[in-house]
Amino acid sequence: MVRDKARDNKYFNCSQESEMNYVSALYHQNTIVKDFLKYVCVKGILKNSLYMDVYDFIKKELGYELPN
Repeated sequence: MVRDKARDNKYFNCSQESEMNYVSALYHQNTIVKDFLKYVCVKGILKNSLYMDVYDFIKKELGYELPN
């Protein structure tokens, strides 16, 4: 899947399963990313985060490069 760059400056909504599915599908390790997103969303870590912030956080915490 290719990243929708128009979303980069929009807010990621942890309560929307479709948004977690979208982000996790961008990575080869999609199951790991989805489980990670669920965990950090429950903890409130990604509250009020832009999609770009989510990608940066995934890179920082999991070491997975920003999707194209």
